[in-house]
Amino acid sequence: MPSVEEIKVYLAATVAETERTATAMRGIADRLDEALARLRLTATGTAHPALAEAVNRLEQAKVRLDEALLLAHGAVESANTYRATI
Repeated sequence: MPSVEEIKVYLAATVAETERTATAMRGIADRLDEALARLRLTATGTAHPALAEAVNRLEQAKVRLDEALLLAHGAVESANTYRATI
């Protein structure tokens, strides 16, 4: 069984990796926003179902990515809370 100090080191490494991943996810979210804006601009004046579906799916991807970011931040907070209590 790992010692308390080893557990703290593992938690710190996990938190750092999660924070790096969240930073990358924020960059992806920004690029999705840009892609969505371009797609909406492209879709202006057309009602083609395939283009509407593309916009809808890209919006869903953005929502799910935002949810993943919230969960990752929550995990970091919980891990830091646990690390502070042991």
